[in-house]
Amino acid sequence: MPGPQSNELASRVLIKENIPNSAVKGLVDFLEIHYLSPELETSEITEYSKSGPGTNSNFDLYWKVKYQKPASELAKLEAQTIPVHAVLDPTGVTIGFPGLNPDDPQANQVAARTADSVEFMATSFLVKSKRTDLYFISSPGEEKVTEAPRKSGKGILDSVLKRIFAGNSVNLFLLFLPVSFVLALVLGDYALPAILCLQAVVIFYSDKLVLATAKVRPGKDKPEVLIVRVASTPSMVDGILNTLDSIIRPIELALGEAIPKGAVADAETKARIYQVLTNSGVKCSPDDIEITARNPYRLVQMAAEKFHLPAPKIAISNTPMDNAAATGVAPGHATMTITAGALEDLDDDELMAVIGHELGHVKGRDPLILFGVTSLLYLGGYYLWYPLLLDLGIFYFVIAFGITYLVGKFLETRADTLSAIVLGMPGSLASALTAIGFTQLYFERYSRGIRLLEWFRFDPHPPVYFRIQRLARISGEGLRIKHAFLTSVKDCLSGFLAAFVPS
Repeated sequence: MPGPQSNELASRVLIKENIPNSAVKGLVDFLEIHYLSPELETSEITEYSKSGPGTNSNFDLYWKVKYQKPASELAKLEAQTIPVHAVLDPTGVTIGFPGLNPDDPQANQVAARTADSVEFMATSFLVKSKRTDLYFISSPGEEKVTEAPRKSGKGILDSVLKRIFAGNSVNLFLLFLPVSFVLALVLGDYALPAILCLQAVVIFYSDKLVLATAKVRPGKDKPEVLIVRVASTPSMVDGILNTLDSIIRPIELALGEAIPKGAVADAETKARIYQVLTNSGVKCSPDDIEITARNPYRLVQMAAEKFHLPAPKIAISNTPMDNAAATGVAPGHATMTITAGALEDLDDDELMAVIGHELGHVKGRDPLILFGVTSLLYLGGYYLWYPLLLDLGIFYFVIAFGITYLVGKFLETRADTLSAIVLGMPGSLASALTAIGFTQLYFERYSRGIRLLEWFRFDPHPPVYFRIQRLARISGEGLRIKHAFLTSVKDCLSGFLAAFVPS
């Protein structure tokens, strides 16, 4: 396969994941329309050409990037160009810069920005494509379990529960905040015990509620998971899902029979799955099918052992987005959710570092901390500073949400810290965060205004750039951190203030 030559300085692999053969051409078209077209108002592209597809479904793209460089302090700005060579094939995207001068800082800066832009466009395309692909997940073993995609509108309760218990459970406690005031209006003096009982029940059973939303639950007797992704289009998906309800159980049973007891991502397994899908009316070719075999149970067990915690139960969410979440009132009552997308995209070290982050939430008993914060906010609103609540009205909720999200940012940063300290893999966690949040990171990297605004978002997670920079610093300091929570609070406040300073 042709690719960037050895003399192409600053070459780098951008997307390290398999791309269905049918999607490679779509990615080329997407880049041509949204990035490589000289007709775009902001285009700095010139002399674009391409060759392919080759025997490996690969495309070679060539272009030059224009940029302004002063010849001297007295001379006028004169246009310069940097040659770019990109290779797109089913194994990923690679980009190189033939003849780039390593001693020219401006040229290297332009090259880095170009590489980031191509990665941003490619990532955007692949994320969009994943949302229209069909995902089937299976837990091979003596009792095989397979989960097929559901039509939009099906499983709404499961979807709501997943969103409520996502991350460090901030969404759950923010939901309780307005509910508590509604109950106070309806129940009067009986509102307080009702609110406390409702919260106690939901928090205590949160791990079981989340576990109930998943069919695929890896365990000791069936530790592996097989993710089957079928490349598709929106119209094709709509047509399939309109009839999938009537055949979904037969598909799940047939896939269970087609998949070996052990999770095997080989040609024989692909052929079996292809036969099941085509017999069920799913029109695809073998090249449209990508199979990923992972063992999340082993990784969770290893990480929990290093944290000196009982291993949480595992639930696999059939969604293409890269994510993980842990919930539970105590280490012995916790469930960890891992998405199919994370199993597909993250390598073992990255996934284990993300699992360590979630175990950091479990070890820190973050749901109990958030319970205390939100309880103080709504109880204080009625019993301590009720006049202030009346004066502020709806803005009280804005302030309360802001405080809750601020505490959430502290807890997310502490979870990063604990993962880095306990597992000793801050670089792997940074790599996972880069993969999960690259789109957000791209805008943060090149806009100080966006970096600042990210701190004010109603989101329990600090900006991605801050988390990655901090993990790099932790790695450089040799993980010398005495108090994870206090250090995280200090670093969050320092990072927030630094966002106001021009870089």
